Amino acid sequence: MTQLNIPKHLETAYDKGFTYKDESNNIYKLYSHEIGNLKIVEGKIIACDPFLYNNDLPFATIFSTGSFPVELAIAQIDDDERVAFARIKFSNETPFSWTIAACEGQDISKLNNDEIFGYGVDAGTGAFMDTSGAKEFMNFLTEQENNFQILIDEMGKNYKHTWDWLMWERNNINIAMFKSGWGDGFYATYIGHDKTGSICRLVTDFAVID
Repeated sequence: MTQLNIPKHLETAYDKGFTYKDESNNIYKLYSHEIGNLKIVEGKIIACDPFLYNNDLPFATIFSTGSFPVELAIAQIDDDERVAFARIKFSNETPFSWTIAACEGQDISKLNNDEIFGYGVDAGTGAFMDTSGAKEFMNFLTEQENNFQILIDEMGKNYKHTWDWLMWERNNINIAMFKSGWGDGFYATYIGHDKTGSICRLVTDFAVID
């Protein structure tokens, strides 16, 4: 297996005062914004574009159950702001190692170093959801004629130039939704393990930096 390229800033992007300079000498100033706690009931997590959701597969890894903060790393570029990373923080431990998150049937050993597993975005939005939340969400999508407009309106209530987010909730189950970097694309998610091997992070990289 070729050694996979793991993004450099999955953790440091959340450090206070973190900055990044791209090849054109543009300066990105990043800050962290917590949008609420995600309720994980079954330990099976799906990352997807919620506006395209159609019984997407969860990651093969089983995660801790409970309520965990969802944090966005926001990149400021002049008068623009973009969600560079989105993460679930399972503990305060520092990540020691990272691996790409994969679903059942996806073989990491067959990836080349310039390839990723991930999900496609066609509505400029990403999400984290437990499979329990996914069931509630699918019920919502099939029950409401104007469900997408409802979501757009609710996300707009949290709008900040040029991004927004939503902790959608129904029947005490919720889903975290957020803008995806520059918009549409194909984005990978990574699992961070601490020194004991326990999972401490789940981070989606929206390819804003590096």
